[in-house]
Amino acid sequence: MLLKTAKRSATVAWSPLNNHRGLIACGTVANAIDDSFETTADLEVFAVDFAAGSPQQMSVKGGVVKSQERFHQLAWGGVPVAASGAVPSLSHGILAGGMVDGSIGLWNPAVITKEVEGEALLSSAKKHKGPVRGLDFNQFKPNLLASGATDSEILIWDLTNPATPNVYTPGQAAHPATDITCVAWNPKVEHILASTGASGTSVVWDLRQKRPVISFTDSATKTSRSALAWNPEVATQVIVASDDDSTPILQMWDLRNAHAPAKTLQGHTRGILGLSWCPNDSSMLLTCGKDSRTLCWNPSDSTVMCELPANANWNFNVQWSPKLPAILSTSSFDGTVSVYSLTDTGSGQAGGAVQAPGWLKRPAGAAFGFGGQLVTFSKPPADAPASRPSVKVHKIVTEPEFLAKADELDQAVTQGALKAFCEGKIASCGDPDAAEEWRFMHILFEQDARRRLMNHVGFNAEAISEEVLALKLEDLKLGDQPAPPKKEAPAPPAPAPEPEKP
Repeated sequence: MLLKTAKRSATVAWSPLNNHRGLIACGTVANAIDDSFETTADLEVFAVDFAAGSPQQMSVKGGVVKSQERFHQLAWGGVPVAASGAVPSLSHGILAGGMVDGSIGLWNPAVITKEVEGEALLSSAKKHKGPVRGLDFNQFKPNLLASGATDSEILIWDLTNPATPNVYTPGQAAHPATDITCVAWNPKVEHILASTGASGTSVVWDLRQKRPVISFTDSATKTSRSALAWNPEVATQVIVASDDDSTPILQMWDLRNAHAPAKTLQGHTRGILGLSWCPNDSSMLLTCGKDSRTLCWNPSDSTVMCELPANANWNFNVQWSPKLPAILSTSSFDGTVSVYSLTDTGSGQAGGAVQAPGWLKRPAGAAFGFGGQLVTFSKPPADAPASRPSVKVHKIVTEPEFLAKADELDQAVTQGALKAFCEGKIASCGDPDAAEEWRFMHILFEQDARRRLMNHVGFNAEAISEEVLALKLEDLKLGDQPAPPKKEAPAPPAPAPEPEKP
């Protein structure tokens, strides 16, 4: 569903901060010109208002910053870890632009939005020889920025002090001499960086070792690669896109076996220009391309979940909002930046998905088990992207005194000390009746339990036997009893009569 639009031919970047998640930056894109033939560029920050009844056109928050060079790429990073106190407040993070002339511009979005006073441009440094098309901030260390340009040149920028950034390389160049089109930090491992370029080769860098650790390319389709994205859940999976019109494909690679792509996704009819993997649901992947289409894929089964309305010209940029689930943006050469929502998850038509997205799943839950056990699960907090979901087992105690007594009894049963357990209860019991009950229980664990139990209730077996033996026969008074009546014998039967003689 289309929510907002802005009449701009611009590359975009969403704010990565929770308290400013409704802000989106737009920088005039290179290789495009409007009716005015203006050659300068604008950098603006728009506020996306989701209130019902608000205008569809996004409003500029603050002012407009002019730039002599146009943008190939725009990235928005979080607040640097140790920003210098000499610069204005960086509460909104840092905006970085990859420019046509090979320079990297750094801006303070808090100044652009007029939240603080000062100079919007923090610094601008030209370290690359050609256009900067790859740009990405590290999620774990927002003061680290990676950039890629021509001649396979990749640089790492330390923005601890944005006015004078420290720049170094991740290692010796591993790409053939070609244009780097995309760089991306691994969302699970902070020191891993991936890059891809026009040669069709993709390289994974380890910044701790300062060298490339693996490179991969498909020998069957050695075409130019335009975009790259890591799986937000699986650290070893990465997907690359081809902008070649003859092979407009997506290839998923598993670095555990980088000899061949693990999966190939086909759906675009012309080259793919933009790629974004949903940070809130790894089963949703966005792509856009020269066929003016924007598709949402399920990479696990290689199916197209939904398609957004097509534009009149190429779609060159697509981005998920990192902090607003279901919200995404597209940029087109027809001069439009659009913001969509995938809230319609049941239609399967334009703007709707055919499956429930991950952000609608329960973030936490609990279930009781036998014996006072409680099992809970929860997702990691948003500010800890490297953490995994947790499952914990808790023991719930509602009656501490009762639980202590139960544990004491269980220990006595285990150790075979029930007799001592009863003795302790007799000694500590203040109620006479209860103490008497525990005495009965104590007797049951004696050696001669039956005799002792009879003695306890007042029956002495030996004394009773002596009394019985001391009784005399006459004490039984057997003679006073009447004799039983004698039974009379029955009369014999009468003889049969004799027959008469003739």
